[in-house]
Amino acid sequence: MVKTAILTTAFILLASATLAETVAELHEKELNAIDSNNDGFLSKDEFNTFSDYAFQAMDEDKNGTLGLEEAKPFLDIKQFQNVDRNNDRFISRSEYDQQMGDDFLAADQDGNGQLD
Repeated sequence: MVKTAILTTAFILLASATLAETVAELHEKELNAIDSNNDGFLSKDEFNTFSDYAFQAMDEDKNGTLGLEEAKPFLDIKQFQNVDRNNDRFISRSEYDQQMGDDFLAADQDGNGQLD
């Protein structure tokens, strides 16, 4: 159950460059699973830890990429194509990290290095 919530949160963020304008937009359950020090904020380190866990969990065949079938429960084809920047029909770890980093920066509206 927690794994599904975390994976869903990962792809919610991955699906749009400006999706999570505030941490309040995340469900409390997902936030609690990600906010390891329980301060009510997501630091860049907490976000990166969560992002790493989510990628590994979604990479069902453990080949270091996310194919469309692995991503289907979370992304529609258009969202998948947006993250697959080199159009090779796989989301590489680099593409995933770049998108998650972009999402964090877009959501960090005050530039303080945490989502609040």
